[in-house]
Amino acid sequence: MAQKRMFTMKIVDSDAFLDMPLSAQCLYFHLNMRADDDGFIGNPKRIMRTVGSHDDDLKILIMKRFVLTFEDGVIVIKHWRMHNCISQNRYHETQYTDEKNQLLLKDNKSYSKTHGVPLDDKGIVEAQGAQIPVLPDNEDADGVSVRTARNNYPTDFEAFWSDYPKKADKGQAYKKYQARIKDGYSPDELQQAARNYRMECDREHTPTKYIKHAKTFLGDATPFLDYMPKNEPGHSAGNGKADFDQYL
Repeated sequence: MAQKRMFTMKIVDSDAFLDMPLSAQCLYFHLNMRADDDGFIGNPKRIMRTVGSHDDDLKILIMKRFVLTFEDGVIVIKHWRMHNCISQNRYHETQYTDEKNQLLLKDNKSYSKTHGVPLDDKGIVEAQGAQIPVLPDNEDADGVSVRTARNNYPTDFEAFWSDYPKKADKGQAYKKYQARIKDGYSPDELQQAARNYRMECDREHTPTKYIKHAKTFLGDATPFLDYMPKNEPGHSAGNGKADFDQYL
């Protein structure tokens, strides 16, 4: 089991999450820490006994749709792929493949049993266990280090990259990504911009050759600004119920 997990504030800072009793919030964090790389937990009852949680805490998480359940008692963290982006060389597919095959993935990367597209981790699973070489860092003409191995990139950039619709020139894209972070844009904002651009490309059936490279999307001409999350007048950002409903 992995020793590190991540959490997105989009979920744990929402009204829906914070309105739950602290005991249910605590159980949620413990379940996330003990989930496998696909967010599945086969022993929720034992975890509950270990941390002193009650049945009502799990019932609340189920009712609030923070976890999804299966007939055999296995559960899965609904927003697992919003919380975590696990690199290919560290990913181990869940043993609960029958349950996994019942899930769909929504546009916002949350699991669902009724809406979304089928999960497609075939490429990652086939590469599981394959050795990914760590290549030496290169420097571009400006003397800036460009990371060349997939497992050299930080988790936040991998999350951006997974959402971006065109995979090309990753090293140069990372350089531009770093520049935008230095400009004061947050990883969540850049990831949302990538996601919005991908959804537009999907909606308009944009041919691949016309989709911008990520290094251009994040370039000095700042086309990514057109896809940044915007707050409407009178609409609070972050933790309102209307904001959170999109993730359910």
